[in-house]
Amino acid sequence: MDTCLLWFRRDLRLLDNPALNWAIQNSKQIIALYINDPEEDNPWRAGAASRWWLHHSLQHLQQQLKAQGIELQLLQGDSISTLEQVLEQTHATQLVFNHLYEPYYRQQAAQLQQQLQTRFADRVSLQGFDSGLFFKPGSVLNNQQQPYRVYTPFYKKLRPLLDQHYSHYRVSRPQFTGEKSPALKQALPLEKLALLDTHPTPHPSPHSWHEKFNPVWSPGEAGAHQALEAFLEQPIMHYQQQRDIPAVNGTSRLSASLHFGEITPQQIYLSLQPLLHGQGSEIDKNSIETFIKQLLWREFAHHVLWHFPHTQSQPMDSRYHNSFWKNDDALLQQWQQGRTGIAIIDAGMQQLWQTGWMHNRVRMICSSFLTKNLGLHWLQGARWFWDTLVDANLANNTMGWQWVAGCGVDAAPYYRIFNPLTQSKRFDPNNRYTQQWLDTESYTADATPLVDLSSSREAALLRFKQHIKQGG
Repeated sequence: MDTCLLWFRRDLRLLDNPALNWAIQNSKQIIALYINDPEEDNPWRAGAASRWWLHHSLQHLQQQLKAQGIELQLLQGDSISTLEQVLEQTHATQLVFNHLYEPYYRQQAAQLQQQLQTRFADRVSLQGFDSGLFFKPGSVLNNQQQPYRVYTPFYKKLRPLLDQHYSHYRVSRPQFTGEKSPALKQALPLEKLALLDTHPTPHPSPHSWHEKFNPVWSPGEAGAHQALEAFLEQPIMHYQQQRDIPAVNGTSRLSASLHFGEITPQQIYLSLQPLLHGQGSEIDKNSIETFIKQLLWREFAHHVLWHFPHTQSQPMDSRYHNSFWKNDDALLQQWQQGRTGIAIIDAGMQQLWQTGWMHNRVRMICSSFLTKNLGLHWLQGARWFWDTLVDANLANNTMGWQWVAGCGVDAAPYYRIFNPLTQSKRFDPNNRYTQQWLDTESYTADATPLVDLSSSREAALLRFKQHIKQGG
């Protein structure tokens, strides 16, 4: 039993944490740390809204671990060089962590292993665990041993596997009884990580993330489980009927908690079992199955990005190259600021700005308008969402934008253009959602749209015909 270096990243929880479990069972001393890495070479460094969530989740995790006799120490700097320094300083013999699967972190893991083998030879061993997904990316292939590009067969393959692997899944949390870890000389208080963003933004009104988000969210493991319990009390039973209605609290709102690893999909799936196999109606069970499909859609996004890492910045369908899209900074900024003159879109952008979250149906409407009616690059929208969403996740964000733009796997065809007025009548018929997020005194129903919906739709279809159908 030796000293173990336990490296937290996006696994900010005690329950169902394989790296933490291994460290407790195999170490007499645990040095737990989180490294705030500026990641200058990572094109998808965490955005401002995500950093707000991270700040509060780390604060919560520090308190939880302290109650278990483990101090979470916060460091700042390049992850690999910082780990090397701590290993040298503490003489730890184990480095334990849960894997991240995005392209940048896969490269980082390979570099870390090479560096440690070179510098520490046989003194330090790495223990990496799969966490945060049902199945390790790359482990689920079709009958031709190729990655899935369409969701439905992927779902049909995984759904029975969930029952086989997780219906009797057990969540464990062993109690740490080892020695207190030494304080690291380079450890910092949480505030010194400067995760809370106070820099000016392109939005016309002043914005302070930490003031606006505090009443809306409860980051941390306890908050994640409270959100799950609230969802299971009633909304889950109406999920199939209400998940597309933005004015109704009909979704789980667990996406940020899943991204930061405050809760695992396994825990959520396990909590659904009593409802799924209980005395509920078929309607109730269909709603639960619809929610499970959304968990597996998240899984699909991660597997796609793992197999096709280039899609983080390039379209899966290469015909939609950069020349297909227009560049117009003025149009982009008006979309970002919710000044399109289309109520449901402007309401969605205001919800995003005020809360760091947007209802998924409205995300699709706003994304379609940007990429189809305005003709702007899906990456411009993806980057804005990345900076303003508390649940910004590279796999989900990438696949979601490419799906709407028509250039990703299993994507909606480009010529499928959401009409925001029709969508509003269908999913917000009484204008409850738009009235919630728009100042009705200054925003009127006859606001002039940024572009004419009919002519911009025709322009989008013409662009598709010229560039895609004719092989341009």
